[in-house]
Amino acid sequence: RKLNMPNKQIFTENPENDLWQELMQFSYKANVERYLEEHNLVKSEDTINTIIGSFLQANEYFKASKTVNLQISPLLLYYGSTNLLLGLCSLKKGIRPEIKNHGMATLHTTIDNYISEASVRFNDYNFGGIHQFAKIIGFDKDLTKYGEWKMQEFLSAIVEIDRDYKKCYEKEIGNTLLLDLYNTSTGLIEKIYAKKEIMESILNVLNNVEDFKKNYLDYQTGYEKETNRNYLILRKRMTGKNIKKISFSGQPYLQAGIEKNGQLITLPQLFNMYSALFIMGSLCRYHPEIWGPFVLNDETGERLLFEKFIYYSRRIIPNIVLNIINNDDITYVTQRYSTNETIKHVNEHDVKELVRNEIYDIEEKRRMMK
Repeated sequence: RKLNMPNKQIFTENPENDLWQELMQFSYKANVERYLEEHNLVKSEDTINTIIGSFLQANEYFKASKTVNLQISPLLLYYGSTNLLLGLCSLKKGIRPEIKNHGMATLHTTIDNYISEASVRFNDYNFGGIHQFAKIIGFDKDLTKYGEWKMQEFLSAIVEIDRDYKKCYEKEIGNTLLLDLYNTSTGLIEKIYAKKEIMESILNVLNNVEDFKKNYLDYQTGYEKETNRNYLILRKRMTGKNIKKISFSGQPYLQAGIEKNGQLITLPQLFNMYSALFIMGSLCRYHPEIWGPFVLNDETGERLLFEKFIYYSRRIIPNIVLNIINNDDITYVTQRYSTNETIKHVNEHDVKELVRNEIYDIEEKRRMMK
């Protein structure tokens, strides 16, 4: 029995192309006007032109980012994402938001061994672009009160690059916990597999998953002899909410928050990606003396991580935006995560076949012993 994932999936050989075909519907005036009418929003000529221009420019930036290397691809993707989010905000509100700046500033002086040690400080909560965009996706926390954030913190929460993140920075664990789901005779259980020596780190991250204790029973531990792996067993409370997230490949996971000024903050995936792109783009644009040599001569493996991050940002950000526009939860994928099945349902024919095979095995062993 296969578990039904909470998000719908559209299987396609070219997810990016299909996504942009949907998004580019809003580069046509008739479609924009229809959307505004259906949502009882004012049809301002200035707003309509902002929406159309934003989607057209976003598409060009995203396409251009595929034709260049890491020297400028993050900058192009940041510009493209900014246009896409401006179009989104204008479409959802029916009015162009008043944006005066990025709403954040990059600090390169925090870089030591890794480029991802570069930081960002959020500012201008009322007129900063990122704060306007965040409110559209339902995140309205004022991050200007929480000091500096390192790029590495944003990357640690992006599940699609979890394995590469840990390998690059030699971390035992990031801020996402991958779940294996099992249908059992007593219901659905979730497992987190890990080596015994990092179980303590796993538990520390688990403690930073917002509302985990409110929605889950106390965890149990186990050991799988066949694979020599330890694991945690998680079961939801009877009244527990579903707080696990689903990656864009369908992989279930729990996302931990990051503690800032004594408060646990869990950022949405779009926010993490957009902030990381801003830092990379700022280094591209304003600090070529740092970014250029890194791209050409990196010896840490961080460049490979960044390239994978760029790939997933180009793929996922448009998908998130399309879902917000349509108030839906669809992912365009080429393959699906499948739930492990521990229950085997057998019919009468299967039972007879199992018995026949068992008898054959017994007879074969007797024959060999003679």
